[in-house]
Amino acid sequence: MIPRITIKGISKRFAAPVLRSVQLNLGAGKIHGLVGENGAGKSTLINIISGLLPADEGSLQINGLPFTPKTRRHALDAGIALASQELSLIENLSVAENVFLAHLPQTVLTIDTEMTHLKTRELLQALGTENIYPQTTIASLSLAQKQQVELAKALSMAEANCQLLIMDEPTSALTEFQAARLHDILKKLAGNGLSILYVSHRLEDVLNVCDEVSVLREGAIQLTAQSGSLSSEGLIKLISGDELFETLIDSRSDKGPLRLSVKEFSSDIFPEPISLECYRAEILGIAGLAGSGRSELLHSMFGLAEILTGTVNFYNDGRSIEIRSVEDAVAHGFALVPEDRKSQGIFRTKSIAMNITAAGLSRLGSVFSAVLPKREIAVSEELIDRLKVKCEGPLQQIDSLSGGNQQKVMLARWMEHDASIWLLDEPTRGVDVAAKLAIHNQLRELRDKGAAMIIVSNELEELTALCDRILVLSKNRHVATFERGEWNKESLLKAAFSGYLGKIND
Repeated sequence: MIPRITIKGISKRFAAPVLRSVQLNLGAGKIHGLVGENGAGKSTLINIISGLLPADEGSLQINGLPFTPKTRRHALDAGIALASQELSLIENLSVAENVFLAHLPQTVLTIDTEMTHLKTRELLQALGTENIYPQTTIASLSLAQKQQVELAKALSMAEANCQLLIMDEPTSALTEFQAARLHDILKKLAGNGLSILYVSHRLEDVLNVCDEVSVLREGAIQLTAQSGSLSSEGLIKLISGDELFETLIDSRSDKGPLRLSVKEFSSDIFPEPISLECYRAEILGIAGLAGSGRSELLHSMFGLAEILTGTVNFYNDGRSIEIRSVEDAVAHGFALVPEDRKSQGIFRTKSIAMNITAAGLSRLGSVFSAVLPKREIAVSEELIDRLKVKCEGPLQQIDSLSGGNQQKVMLARWMEHDASIWLLDEPTRGVDVAAKLAIHNQLRELRDKGAAMIIVSNELEELTALCDRILVLSKNRHVATFERGEWNKESLLKAAFSGYLGKIND
């Protein structure tokens, strides 16, 4: 049988080779997984298939016929739909306009707004989304909500003469419930004959949803095999080229004195007062469904949101200091690593060095200069080496790095600032297994040196591996707090869903 998509000898180089004679066949009605560490070439291959980049060598075929996409529009017309990790939404258009931008339903002379809104609602409901409406402007949505719209957009294309649906990290901002709903939809689409390329760092998801899996390492395909013959451990070994990373056995020291206190906090987002505490050498996790207020709570602690009632207090040697603004937070050693590093974290057109030192530039100067370049470079090189950031050097532009390496730079920024209160929103979103383990180990090391940390994550496994306590939000309310040893996956999920079921469980 002729493959739906044939990839023959695709190569691409920038400063160095990124893809090396990639050979791949994607069958009709199959879900094909593609895995590899950050920088392996996955995004470049996706961009070539989608018409966003030209290949230097090699060729593509659709149903046995030559296919050379010149533009994204050309690829769309040929039936290539893409749900990108780097969102392709237009901020000042509505949700419905973004979802159906490539193929807006029309009446004889005008756009059929009623039909557009109806179909958008159906797609969002199928994904299990909450509080996203067709007429809402994209700019007003959170990152998790934007990714759900990106998925709905791709699924709308899958209904419109689609040959191949490419899903790039589709579940990185979804809860487990939403991810399961998405996987059910993908299996149904594949059952109807659609080909799907599923790219993800969540190896269990890949093995559960895909028919076969290919491993890309250093720009070349290392293996293609049926998913039933593979394991997560085997994939990690193939992805890294090394033996399986050993999970760190966490030897926890006793937590220290109180460092952060949120007392009777309420705002427009939180209708009922929330109180929490975080101690020196402690990691506090915040769990909940998308839209439950997790990111907004972190932003409020950092001084980014208006507080209606209550206080956020920092404690130093028993002395209480109220945090009223971002300036207060930074001055007293707070660090915020946001969920959306592209729009809220990094300075995309600046160097790695500038991104690392941005929070503490005043300490890198002298009486003669605002910033001493040699000192800035030296500090950056030390942190690049410590965090094992894969780059050409501190002067390389940060947006040319992979997502995992950008995330390490975000951590380096606040390590250089000597932060003692860390607020981390999805700290390993969209990074590969090796980078995730490296970031986890770095967070544990910071904790053991006395940092107080609050972590938001969609991955319950991440929270249970890292945290001493887990606080659960449901529908913008604090519904439960679990100590280590008290929780299991079922109890955390039960609490997370409780506010949506009309009752709060103890």
